[in-house]
Amino acid sequence: MKADMGLHAQIADTIARVVPAGGKILDFGAGEGALSLRLIDIGYQVVSVDKEEFDFQCNGAKFTRVDFDSPEELNSFLTSHAGEFDAVLGIEVIEHVQDQWKYVRGLMAMVKQGGTVLITTPNISSWLSRFMFFFTGRFHGFGDSSLSYGHIHPISPWELNLILKTLGAENIQIGPAGTLPAIYLTNNRLTLFNLMVLPFRPFMRGILDGWCVMAVAQKPFLDV
Repeated sequence: MKADMGLHAQIADTIARVVPAGGKILDFGAGEGALSLRLIDIGYQVVSVDKEEFDFQCNGAKFTRVDFDSPEELNSFLTSHAGEFDAVLGIEVIEHVQDQWKYVRGLMAMVKQGGTVLITTPNISSWLSRFMFFFTGRFHGFGDSSLSYGHIHPISPWELNLILKTLGAENIQIGPAGTLPAIYLTNNRLTLFNLMVLPFRPFMRGILDGWCVMAVAQKPFLDV
């Protein structure tokens, strides 16, 4: 599993609350398939999509290879699966794409009316990211070294909410995900950073904790 500790468990718990057992879920950007496997284990049908077929290791999911850098392949998949899924997941993907509005529009197109779109992304509003931005002008996870694993486009919780709302999503909830609590004592310099930030917390607003943020939204039912 190549995700923040606790993130997949939090996603699975959220899906279990909003999607009936046996529902059909799209893991759009599934990586090696750890989250897909977890969702299968709790009773869901899972379609998994990624560009690296040979890295995928979840035999229970229906895997489709899609080159996200190919507009033709991507549009073909979106068109053929429009309105198909009870939930569509974009887990740690949106920070890798050039056009984040188009990406979310695609997720919304593939979910059923009344279905759920769930997106996670690095939390650039966290206390740690704010501390690093103050000194470097760059968010945590979005420096030159981050290009090696494809982080090209940070997105704030405010902008993520704006995109979902503009595209017609309802019941939008955005909150912290993964680890990184207010007190995060480790054996490295993060402890020092944590202690330096603590006096400023009462004056800070937004989602301060969590390595990631999770957005959960509903596609509205169309009036007949």
